[in-house]
Amino acid sequence: MIKCIDKAKFYDLAAVTPLVTWLGLGIVGSLAKTKQMLESREDVFAICSQVATILFMSVVIVLLLIRRPPLRKAKGLLSRLAGIIGCLLPFFFLALPRANPTHAITVFSTALVFFGTAASILSVCWLGRSFSILPQARRLVIAGPYRVIRHPLYFAELCVVFGRIWELELPWPLIVMLTAIGVQIARMHFEEQVLLEAFPSYREYASRTARLIPGVY
Repeated sequence: MIKCIDKAKFYDLAAVTPLVTWLGLGIVGSLAKTKQMLESREDVFAICSQVATILFMSVVIVLLLIRRPPLRKAKGLLSRLAGIIGCLLPFFFLALPRANPTHAITVFSTALVFFGTAASILSVCWLGRSFSILPQARRLVIAGPYRVIRHPLYFAELCVVFGRIWELELPWPLIVMLTAIGVQIARMHFEEQVLLEAFPSYREYASRTARLIPGVY
């Protein structure tokens, strides 16, 4: 039994090695950008947002390395694509043409990104060793922000995307936002399906909580 668990853990670590490496490089780049922002004395919200992003990536790396093996995984290529695209979508912004927003829009955008990133950190910390990129069931988490809505992490990620789109030239904001919403809805569907299969009590939890916005959806 122990050998089976160790084998599952080994495969799990091997699967996330590319993502951990990518996030590590992202942290290095973000640290360099933060240094430049401090030297140029940019807006405090922008600096805080950058620091929050570094913290989020650091927490994700730690959780990917220490998380428990999955009890059940979603089947099919679409479920994997939804998880991968949803995870990598924020990095797509780096390749898109930038706009020249007003100072007020920049402050609004940065504040929203900071809020979304802070909420993401809170959500992944509550998930702890149950954190997953792909739709998988490790442990049922229904406390903290998950007591209010079923997918607080995806809500936070959408807030980050909505904040970022104000930095882009048209028509990219609309395309990115629609893509983000579609991908997150797909991730929620696959994740809820696998959680229901692994934890029958998930049905009762889902019946009394909203997916993203209480009273709306």
